[in-house]
Amino acid sequence: MHNNYRCQRTFLPSRVVCIVLALACLTLPACGLRPRNPDRADADLGREWPQSPQQPAIFREASYGVLRDTIPEIAGAEYVNDDELCLTCHKVYTESMQHNVHRGIGTDGQACEACHGPASSHIRTRGKEPGLLWNFRTMRPAQAAEVCLKCHEQNACSPGSQWRTSVHAHNNLSCTSCHTGHYNVPPGTPATTEPDAVTLSNDGRFITPVSYQSPEVSLATLKAQSNNMGAAAPNVCYRCHGEKQDMQHIAGPHQICGPNGFNCSTCHDAHGKILESSRQQLCLNCHQPNAPTMAWHTSTHAIMGVACTDCHSPHPSANVPQIVGISHFDVARPQRLSMAVNDPVVCYRCHADVFAKFSMPSHHPVKEGKMLCGDCHDGHGQREGNLRAETLNLLCWKCHADKEGPYAYEHPPVTENCGYCHAPHGTVQNNLLHQPTAFLCLRCHVGHRDGNHGGAAGPRINIDTIPQLRRGFYSDCTSCHSQIHGSDLPSPHFPGMFR
Repeated sequence: MHNNYRCQRTFLPSRVVCIVLALACLTLPACGLRPRNPDRADADLGREWPQSPQQPAIFREASYGVLRDTIPEIAGAEYVNDDELCLTCHKVYTESMQHNVHRGIGTDGQACEACHGPASSHIRTRGKEPGLLWNFRTMRPAQAAEVCLKCHEQNACSPGSQWRTSVHAHNNLSCTSCHTGHYNVPPGTPATTEPDAVTLSNDGRFITPVSYQSPEVSLATLKAQSNNMGAAAPNVCYRCHGEKQDMQHIAGPHQICGPNGFNCSTCHDAHGKILESSRQQLCLNCHQPNAPTMAWHTSTHAIMGVACTDCHSPHPSANVPQIVGISHFDVARPQRLSMAVNDPVVCYRCHADVFAKFSMPSHHPVKEGKMLCGDCHDGHGQREGNLRAETLNLLCWKCHADKEGPYAYEHPPVTENCGYCHAPHGTVQNNLLHQPTAFLCLRCHVGHRDGNHGGAAGPRINIDTIPQLRRGFYSDCTSCHSQIHGSDLPSPHFPGMFR
């Protein structure tokens, strides 16, 4: 009894350990562990992978709550409505305000207090006591934005109504993080809305328009000259997104400030969210007339709601090292493919089941880096399964030409569809077979049970009458029928038996 008790005590923990290890293997993706391929440095699926097929990892618009704050109150202060008093100490600021779009925005055309609050206490102390005006440098970002939103939240000409739910607002940015309130328009800045107001001198420089200093200058001209109050992309974007600056320095069709006129604002609305048209329609404006996107609207991906940016990175890495290896006269740089798809990793985001099949014992060498999903599938195609050929057989024969034939004795399933017997992504059986050979063949063949298998010329063997042969017949049909894909020579006794 004592020995049995000791055996049970030593056996149970080992069983528990096995169960724990099995559960750990099943939960590896959920723990953030992800498969890596030493031959592919980019095979990093990220902690969000894998996603379920019902919720593919395609783009989802960011959703933020409404961000509100209160503007500080200045106790005992009143509005003076006299910019001339501000001019006494702040001449530079008040003069610059006459040349940008904020001129005359306050009561009776007085602009200073519209943004800085009631100034009576500030004027009485001659500015010697801090905190008696709204100071954009000391206020919280949300408070500073509230001052601007007094006018711009309901302004149809500005997207301020989207600011409260934008990613910039929720990352502690304010309007003045990008815009300069006292922006002084450089002399000679062309008015894009009124081209007649700008002329050129003999040396090619802009001449300051007459209306530039005129009180009667139109609001449209001021808005054009104000250049978004100094928030001109892409330079203002590089203050926080400096890692994207390579997209301006490296030539390419999608180069920032390049020949096609791409800019940060082409795809992004700084006051709101990503422009929906930039995810697909903007791409098709240039890529629609030519392959491979000609049939995009009828493709499987388009029908399922997949957009271009779900697979193509809109901010591709240049992959150009800062230090280049130089050997004599050879300068080696890695290949850079602009907007290239990270195949196969990007495919696994939605097709997690395919990733699992590639981990089975018999699979195409995708995880080994010898093949890509794009070798067989066209992501922009409209054929069934997004295949790169008209039929599955034509696709398979590109690599397996020895199975194409023609043969004198053909096997009908081989000429019809390779998928009848093989699972292209991976299986637990050898040679990508759906089932063990005997069971696979028995789906169509009775297995020498009727005594006349294969027709009049077939072998007259009935294994029901010869029990000793059952084990041999049900082990592996290809032991006898080795040329299963087809044969040019008849078998020694029965033609067409693929021996």
